[in-house]
Order: sequence, then C-alpha cells, then structure tokens
Amino acid sequence: MPNKLHIVNGDAFGDKLRVSGIDGDILVWRESLYEGPIGMQMSDSVLLSIRAAYMNLQHGIPEELFKSITLQQEKAMDRLAEDIDEIVLWFEHDLYDQLMLCYLLSRLFALPNPSLKLSLLSINQFPGVEFFHGLGQLNVDQITQLHDKWLPVNEDQLLLACKVWTAYSASEPLLMATLLEEDLSALPFLQKALQANSERYPSSQNGLSANQQLILELIGEEEMPILSLFKRVSQTASHYGLGDLQFWAIVDSIRKCEIPLVRLAGGDKLPVYGEPLPPHFEEWRLQRSDTGKLVHAGEQDHIYLNGMNDWIGGVHLLGKKGLWRRNAATTGFLKM
Repeated sequence: MPNKLHIVNGDAFGDKLRVSGIDGDILVWRESLYEGPIGMQMSDSVLLSIRAAYMNLQHGIPEELFKSITLQQEKAMDRLAEDIDEIVLWFEHDLYDQLMLCYLLSRLFALPNPSLKLSLLSINQFPGVEFFHGLGQLNVDQITQLHDKWLPVNEDQLLLACKVWTAYSASEPLLMATLLEEDLSALPFLQKALQANSERYPSSQNGLSANQQLILELIGEEEMPILSLFKRVSQTASHYGLGDLQFWAIVDSIRKCEIPLVRLAGGDKLPVYGEPLPPHFEEWRLQRSDTGKLVHAGEQDHIYLNGMNDWIGGVHLLGKKGLWRRNAATTGFLKM
C-alpha cells in the first residue's frame, strides 16, 4: 500500500483525524506565518533567531522551544521525498491557513521527487455548520465524510504558491500589490486572504490596521468585555483566522504604546503562551481613550503618535515616518 501523509494545521484537528479511520500518517504544522519576520528559507539560522526573539516578545514562547519546533518541522519536510508516495494537505480559507498552504506547496515543489503525489482539501464551509471557521470544529464523523474528497494539486497551483511566497517574503510590499491584480483563482480562497494581508498594513488615513480599526469601532463609546470583543472580532474578521494570542497582541499594540488608544480595566497583563486565563477574566473590559476616539475618527494618526516595530512577511515596519502604508484610495501601498 502506498505511504500517505496528511499535513494539517492544529493539534486539535490532527488528533481527530488520527481516530477517524482515514489511512495515513499525520504531520501537524505548528507555525503562525502571518506573524514576525519571514524569509524564503524559514530554517535560516539568522532569520530563525530573529523570529524566535519576536515570538518570545510577542507571545512569551520560549526561544529555544520555538527554534526546536521549527527545525524539527523543516527537517521532516526535507525527508518527505524519501519514503512518502502521497501527501494530502488539509487547509482552510483564512489568511492563517492560506499563507501556510503557500509556504508548504512552495517547499514541496522544490523536493527532488517528481513521482510524489500531492493532494489538497481546502474548504470554507461544511454542511450543518452555521459559522464555519476551521476544520477543528468538525467531529470525527464529519471528518470521515471528507475522506477522498481531496483533489490533486496541479502545476498552476504550485507555481502560484511559489509566487505568493516570494512576494510575501520580499522586503517591500510592491510584489504583493502586483500579485493582487493577477488571476489567483487556481487557489480559490487566496484572493480574499491576500487582501486581508494588505489590511494588516497601517492605513494612510489614521495609521491603523483594519483589525485595530475594527477593535476601536466595536468598543464604541462605552466599555466592552474583552472576551466578547474577541468573539465579535473573530466572527467579523473570520478571513484572518485569528487565535487568542494573536488577538491579545493586536490589543496590546494599541494599549501598550506611548499614547494608548485603549484602556484595560480588571487587570494589566493579557495571557501569553502556556498561561491560563486570569481569574475573573470574563469581567475584564476595554475602553477607548480620548486619543483612541480621535484616531478612530481620523483626526489623529496612530503611527505618527506611537510609531511601530512589527513585520508583515518580509517587510519590517519600524519608526514613525517613512513606513509602508495601505493606500485607502487604491489596492496599492505608499510610504508616508
């Protein structure tokens, strides 16, 4: 019998797939490729050190643990050509998964095994699931229904994935802007995912990313429980695939800055990697500051006030001026 490997995102789904009866081994890919510095070769020692330091600062992930997991995954990928006949990739529609899918397809395309069969199962809905946000929602019986529903990966999909990863790894967003004007239908969920990626850049109007703007908008004039806010943002911006750690980091980007745009009542430190939710966390609330109201209305500029130090793919956004921004009038980018 041919040796089959399923590559999935998330241990919760991987555990269910193991008991579903679907044949094949399972490799869970544990990475968040829409955070931190990105390059063409993710195992590069210099990049990996910078990336591990970023994840430690952002989420409290121990640097050596992050490096170890990354290198283990990359080595497993390098060995795939040795004893695997077919690989099935299971990935969803959101930015989190689509970036991971493009990276893995670009890596698999480079493997020295022309006879390796690649298949893909990529969905954005499932019958009976009213609000589908991920494969991890499905129970074992539902997962079993997806057996053999995957389709062969074709050359157009592989070439497109390579173009996406090259553009995403670039130190300027211009390749990505050009790519967004092209036909991306070979991977049907890619267009919306890459548009979401562009919305991570600060706006030319007030310096906020789309999710920062959404947070201020949903809070409104009163206070809002932070868990309720997380649920609302996750539903409204489901095409990002935000996890809780990513959401806390976005909140902190407008809370722990020089001139805060939001205030947190109930506690001071949001959870990091490996920590349980604090006691009475359901009572913690967020409120816009006076400056936050002005920035939300476009009367002040978050970047000019607070600057930033963050990465979007290979683009390092550092400082208060001369940063790449999302052009509010077009789909392109400008420096200001």
